[in-house]
Amino acid sequence: MARAILFGTSISPGIAIGFAHFIHSVQQKEYLRLNPDEAPAEQAFLRAATDNLCAALQQTIQNVPPDMAEYRDVIAAQIVLARDPKLLGSALARIEDELICAAWALDRTVDTLCAQFRGMEDPYLRDRAQDIRTVGLRLREYLSGQPKPQAPDVPCILVAGDLSPADIIELNLQNIQGILTVEGGSTSHTSILARSLRIPALVNVTGLLDVSAENCRIILDGIRGHVLFDPDVEELVDYRTRQTDYANWEKHCESMSRLPAEMSDGARVIVRANLERQGDLAAVRESGAEGIGLYRTEYAYLSGNLPAEDDLFDEYKIVADSIAPERVIFRTLDSGADKTLPAQAALKEPNPALGLRGIRFCLRHEEIFKTQLRALMRAGVRGNTALLLPMITEIAEVRSVRHIIQELHKELHTQGLPHAPELPLGVMIETPAAVLICDDLAKECDFFSIGTNDLVHYLIAIDRDNRHVSYLHNPLHPAVVRAIKRVIDVAHGAGINVSVCGELASDPYGLALLLGLGVNTVSATPRFIPDMKHMIRRLDAAACTDLARNILQSSDVVESKRMVHESLYKSLGQELTFHTTSLLTRSRYEQ
Repeated sequence: MARAILFGTSISPGIAIGFAHFIHSVQQKEYLRLNPDEAPAEQAFLRAATDNLCAALQQTIQNVPPDMAEYRDVIAAQIVLARDPKLLGSALARIEDELICAAWALDRTVDTLCAQFRGMEDPYLRDRAQDIRTVGLRLREYLSGQPKPQAPDVPCILVAGDLSPADIIELNLQNIQGILTVEGGSTSHTSILARSLRIPALVNVTGLLDVSAENCRIILDGIRGHVLFDPDVEELVDYRTRQTDYANWEKHCESMSRLPAEMSDGARVIVRANLERQGDLAAVRESGAEGIGLYRTEYAYLSGNLPAEDDLFDEYKIVADSIAPERVIFRTLDSGADKTLPAQAALKEPNPALGLRGIRFCLRHEEIFKTQLRALMRAGVRGNTALLLPMITEIAEVRSVRHIIQELHKELHTQGLPHAPELPLGVMIETPAAVLICDDLAKECDFFSIGTNDLVHYLIAIDRDNRHVSYLHNPLHPAVVRAIKRVIDVAHGAGINVSVCGELASDPYGLALLLGLGVNTVSATPRFIPDMKHMIRRLDAAACTDLARNILQSSDVVESKRMVHESLYKSLGQELTFHTTSLLTRSRYEQ
C-alpha cells in the first residue's frame, strides 16, 4: 500500500508514474531586520535580482519552440510584472519603510498582491495570482543564489509550490511526465500549457511539500484527482495497465472527434469550445468543437494598459474568421476596475466578488465598454458572432447595452466603418437574481448561457477555493439542479437557446444530468471535447431524461451521485473510469 495518498484538482487528465523532481525548492531564508544605513544595499540587491531574472526570462523567450510561440507573450508579461511598481516598487519601499531584508519585503509584497487577485470572482483573473507567485518564487531564488531550475535528465514528475510556463519551457519537455503543485487553478497559464502538452497535472494538492521528497516514486492520477506516494508493486502494476488503457481510449476518442455528437437515439448535441485567447485557436479546430461557446475577452486588458479599438478588432476578427461559419460567442469584459485599471480605487472594495465587476463595471465605465463593443460590432460582419453579458442581475442592464449598441451603430455608419448593426445578445445566468427573473430576461435576450461555476458559488454561498468550505461545492445540490431546470424550461418556452459553459459540462456526471434536463448545447476546454463527444454518442436521451427526473425529486446529494453513477455505468461500463469527474469527490457528509 502507498505510504500516503493526497488529493488535488485535476487540470490536465491522464496518469503519470515517475520520480519526484522539485522545482523552486529554495529554503526559507532567515528574515532580517536592517539598520537604516543598510537599506540602500538591500534595495540594490533586489534590483540586481530583478535584472538577472528579466535577462533569464528574455533568454527563455528566444528559446520557446515555434509551436509554442504564444507563450512568448506570457513570459514577456512576467518580465513586465517583475518590474511592475506594484511588485518591485512596493518591495523596495518596504525595505526602506519597514527596515526589513529584501527576501522578507518581497514575500510580504507577493502575499498582499496574491490576496488581492484571489479576491476576484472571475476564475481567469483569480488565477493571475499564480503569475505573481511564480515571479516571486523566481526572484527569491536569485536572492538565495539558486537562480535557475535544474533541468531533469531523466523522466520525472515536477513537484512545486507553483510553476509558470517559463519554468516548464526551460526544462527538457520530453522528461516531464506529470506536474504537481500546491497552488494553481484551471485557467492559469500553466494549466493551459499542461493541457496543450498533454501532461497530466494536479493543482491545489494540500500537504504536497510535506509528504513528497526528491526522487520518491509517485503515481499521479489526473483522472480521479489523487496522487500516491511510494506505491507498492501491486499498485504500480495496476496503474501501468490503467495508463495504457487510458492512452488507447483517448486516441480512439480523438480519432472520432470530427463526428457529430449524436446520442444513441438520434438526439443532436452541439459541443463548442471555451477559449481564453486567440493563440489557442488551433486547439479548437483539432478538438472537433463546433464553434466557440465562450471566448473570454479579459486577456487583452491584463497588461495594465487599455487596448485600442483597432487592436481589439484585429483579435476578434481573427477569431471570428478562423471559426467561420461556426458561431463565436464573445463574453464582454468580465473584470473589476482593480484589474483593468490599476490606478482605480476599486481595489479597495471590501468584497470584490459582490462589487463592481462584469456588466456593472462596463456600464460604469462606458468609454471602455464602447471601445470593446465597437470592435466586436466591426468584427461581426461575417454574421457568426454573438455577445454574452456577464454578471447580469436585472433587465435594465440588458436594455442599457442594447441602447449603447444602437448609438454605436449610428456612429459606425456615419464613419463608414463596416459592421454588424445588431448582434445576437445573450446573458450569463450565474446569479440567483438572474435565475429568478429569467422569464423576464428571456423577453430581452436571444439566448442564455448558464455559468455553473459562479451559479453554484452564489446559490450555496461558498468559495470553492476556500479549503474550509470547499467540500460544500456540489453541483448536484438540489438548489443548483432545480435552478438549472427552471432556466432551461423558461428558455425553451420563450423559444431561445440555452447552453452551459461551466465546468459541469465537461464532468460526465454533470453532462448526463444537463442533457436530461434539456440542454442541447455545451462548451468546455478543447482538451475535453473529444471525450465529451464520445460520451454523448454512448448515451440515450430517454435514459438521461429519466435520470434528471429522479435527481429533481431527490433531496439527498449522496443519493443523487449514486443514481448518476448507476445510470452512466449502464451506458459506459468500465469506460466510465476514463472520464475525469470532480463530482466523485466525497463530501464531508459522506465520510
